[in-house]
Amino acid sequence: ELLKKADAIFRIPMASDFDSFNVSVAAGIILYEAMKQRMK
Repeated sequence: ELLKKADAIFRIPMASDFDSFNVSVAAGIILYEAMKQRMK
């Protein structure tokens, strides 16, 4: 239900020994990737 209401959905690949990222780590990864894409 929540996924249907979301504007965007991101998937971040993780090593098998991690269960999840906290919000600040996930935001940093997403912002890094966004900047990397803009620099191309």
